[in-house]
Amino acid sequence: MELLPPVGWADVATKHDLLALEDRLVARFESRFGRIDSRFGENDFRFAAIGLRFDAVDARFDAVDDRFVRLEDRMEGLDGRMERLAAEIRAQTWKLMALMVAVVGVVVAAVRL
Repeated sequence: MELLPPVGWADVATKHDLLALEDRLVARFESRFGRIDSRFGENDFRFAAIGLRFDAVDARFDAVDDRFVRLEDRMEGLDGRMERLAAEIRAQTWKLMALMVAVVGVVVAAVRL
């Protein structure tokens, strides 16, 4: 006590003063932490809403993927049809060429007579 600067007894804190300060600090911290907790609750709600939006977007992407799969299947079917059509056209061209050769042969034979 001898080393303390010269102050009056009114400047010395008592146990009662420290308890009152502790109560005020606890009340202040509880109030602030309560507000922080409510903010976290709001953020949790927002994140849940964003999660629902992402789920909806995922569902849309799944639907688009299904459409692409169906379109790919249809294109493969169309490729098969085109190949069959090309084969039929080739066969018809060969038949037409053979017919033309036969007709020219008949015309040449008729002219020689």
